[in-house]
Amino acid sequence: MADTLRTFQQTATELNVSVNTLKRWAKDFAPFLSPSGPVSGDGSNRRFADEDMTVLRRVKDQLAGGLSTEEVIEQLHAEGRGETVSSALATRDSAQSVGFVVLTDTLRAMIENQQAIQNSLQVNRNLQGVIIQDNFNLKEENMKLRERMQRLEQELSETRKRDADYRLLLEQRLARVEAEARKSIWSRLF
Repeated sequence: MADTLRTFQQTATELNVSVNTLKRWAKDFAPFLSPSGPVSGDGSNRRFADEDMTVLRRVKDQLAGGLSTEEVIEQLHAEGRGETVSSALATRDSAQSVGFVVLTDTLRAMIENQQAIQNSLQVNRNLQGVIIQDNFNLKEENMKLRERMQRLEQELSETRKRDADYRLLLEQRLARVEAEARKSIWSRLF
């Protein structure tokens, strides 16, 4: 007589558990279940045989009794079902180690990105310090140039005043010389 194959929903209803719980059990206890029907990537097309129902009832009872998943796997092996404990645990451990590698790589990438951000912030702080120092230096240079311009303007003003005084002096001398020259020419003529 052929086994009756049940869907996830039918099996979950018969065991009085949720479909999600059944999917987790199908994954955790796969070595003890028959490879019934075509299985898609998410396992949604899996079918459960009568023998699988016996195993799943045993799993439900032992988990309800307070045993951990690993303890249930050990008991099922002790009953002579499925693969050896070490291979089932090795399969689970390899999946966990792949997850650990992915997590480690992700954390490492995050750390490297954070380090790059911190380096960039440090470069920005250094650049900002240089800009501030240059600004102070330019202010100092600007003040020196302003003082020099004031001195030059003062010197130019003094030079213009001297030139004006000298011109006035020369004009006065020239006027005297011209006056004397006219006198002497008139005096010679008369």
